[in-house]
Amino acid sequence: MHTEMVLTVFIWQGSRKRMSNCGHLYIMKKLFYTLLVFSLLANAQAPSGYYNSANGLTGYALKTELKNIISNGYNAQSYSSLIGLYDTSDNDAYYDNGTQTNTILDIYSEIPNGNEPYLYFIGSNSNCGNFNSEGDCYNREHIFPQGFFSQNEPMRSDAHHVIPTDGFVNGGRGSLPFGRVNPNGASITTYSNGTRRGPSITPGFSGTVFEPIDEFKGDVARMLLYFATRYEDNINDTGWDNPSASVNNPRDGSADRFYEQWYIDLLLDWHAADPVSQREIDRNDDIYVHQNNRNPYIDNPQYVTMIWTASNTASGELFATLTGTYMDTNANNMADAGDEIIYEYAINNIGSTTLYNVTSNALNGTFNNGMTPIPSIAPGTNLSNPYGTLTYTLTASDVPPNNPSCMITNQLTIMANFNAAGTNGTLNTLSDDPNDFANVDSNNDNLPDDITEVEICQNNNPSFTTLFISEYVEGSSNNKAIELSNWTGATVNLAGYSLMRQPNGSGAWDGEVQLIGSVADQDAFVVARGAAGPAILAETDQTVGSGLALDFNGNDPVGLFLNGNLIDIVGDFDGGSTDFAANETLVRKPNVQAPKVPWDKSADWEVFSQDDITDLGQHDAVTLSQSVIELTEISIFPNPSNGYINIEDPERHIQSIELFDLAGRRIQDWQANQQIYIADSGIYLLVLNTDAGSISKKLVVR
Repeated sequence: MHTEMVLTVFIWQGSRKRMSNCGHLYIMKKLFYTLLVFSLLANAQAPSGYYNSANGLTGYALKTELKNIISNGYNAQSYSSLIGLYDTSDNDAYYDNGTQTNTILDIYSEIPNGNEPYLYFIGSNSNCGNFNSEGDCYNREHIFPQGFFSQNEPMRSDAHHVIPTDGFVNGGRGSLPFGRVNPNGASITTYSNGTRRGPSITPGFSGTVFEPIDEFKGDVARMLLYFATRYEDNINDTGWDNPSASVNNPRDGSADRFYEQWYIDLLLDWHAADPVSQREIDRNDDIYVHQNNRNPYIDNPQYVTMIWTASNTASGELFATLTGTYMDTNANNMADAGDEIIYEYAINNIGSTTLYNVTSNALNGTFNNGMTPIPSIAPGTNLSNPYGTLTYTLTASDVPPNNPSCMITNQLTIMANFNAAGTNGTLNTLSDDPNDFANVDSNNDNLPDDITEVEICQNNNPSFTTLFISEYVEGSSNNKAIELSNWTGATVNLAGYSLMRQPNGSGAWDGEVQLIGSVADQDAFVVARGAAGPAILAETDQTVGSGLALDFNGNDPVGLFLNGNLIDIVGDFDGGSTDFAANETLVRKPNVQAPKVPWDKSADWEVFSQDDITDLGQHDAVTLSQSVIELTEISIFPNPSNGYINIEDPERHIQSIELFDLAGRRIQDWQANQQIYIADSGIYLLVLNTDAGSISKKLVVR
């Protein structure tokens, strides 16, 4: 038995560590394996015979017997004694490679795979009741709010649901129920480790909720289920709040289920998605010494689903990405029939439930393993190329002149069942091109699913997919002009294109000019002030009046928009009134292949003197080597993520890292790093500045 116990602990810690390295998204083992480990843990941790009287029971009868077991012999301790207990029960020996054993583990500030912004050292008297901001002190957090039972004992001092947490974050939680915060909601507060407070997206509750990071959601669920068991007979005691008296009180008024069904559904999801950790096991043992009772759902996690039943409808979320690389298979420096596109793809379960029988169809190409279905994919699991290499062979219709755009489109449809038998519904998800920032959502699942495009004419002619700004004239007086160029391979209708400026580098985009007409392939389109000089007007295709996008003087960023989305920019959005191109003419360097956000003057633009319009009305373009703009040995994962992004750069190409929003605003920057953290959900542009150029990747943070 001793050998089994040691082996179980080793395996469990390994599972938890892998969970951390994946950005703390949910990771579950196969059900039979999980139950096996649960069983071994129960036998190894609980005193012999402790749960014998519960054998053979299920449902609320099991819950009541567990209440009897954990109440019998309960040795109530004082509220003040919790501080001393935390030195051992909540010692931070489980993260940071075990280097912080002299600190308190706080689930509201712990960053499992990174450095915390503040620490609470044991013996430093860092517990208190007064605070002004994060990091001031920690206090005692009642996972089930003590206001709902008027701070009565023994609930108030029961260590199984009272933990040390940062006082400021604890105060922010107040008596809010736990839940999933709507990432697109208003008035969201995000704390230093990603814990959030905000509007609920939890089915069944529409108020404000409090959401810990994924690493500790199971811990919270098992503490709340312990409370529902230990105190099921106390709900009518004097001082207990009526469940209907506060919208934040999730109790249903019964001794059996104890919580409202929406809360049970949430706790069961969190319990299943974040299995028992070694930290919880050790804490359970320490509390047993302290007050002579245990949390049965740590010793026997299977008890949870033997008692409570979820009402959740079948659900799940997959996010798939697809990128392709053109291969000149006959090495003739020409795109022709027989050349290939090799695709890289990934499937990521970003939901909270396991999905089954996962298959995929490709719009173009074949998988080399015959498309063997994936039996199951657990929450938090990311699979790269699970069906083998996806290859598409070009035909005559794919290459110029039959395909003047030089673009090959492709997309995956991923299908999965909600249960292994395939009797509970099917999920269909479309793949996204992570390098396309249009963010189309064609199936309304709140995830981008841009079609993947691969250029096949790198060795023939330059090819672009949209217009881009090729010249910026900030001349004297009214000599203001913007030139757009078309290298798409076809005439572009300007419907949907517009220009706007940000006055003095602050506030909102303003002065929109809707562009009119069309631009022939390899031609330029000039927009200018109507009062510009005759040399400029001779090259102008559309004039605009004052007060609009062309009222710039060197400190007003100018953006090119397509269907309301920013696709190109001159200047730093929100850069303030500092001049970035006053009294200058800027011409896009010929190796710039496409519109680009963010702005990079030195890398992308040639600078000429004021009123120099020698190149206005024409623009040349050449093609960069693919090796300059794509370093395949650099990998970025997971994507989407919950904010933790791993960057693998074994050859150390990366010199710095920048994060921008889709308006071109720089949000954050780092030196070369192995992991970064983004606190707020959204879609971002990550720019890796390397010794061979810059790489831009789209990131989705949920």
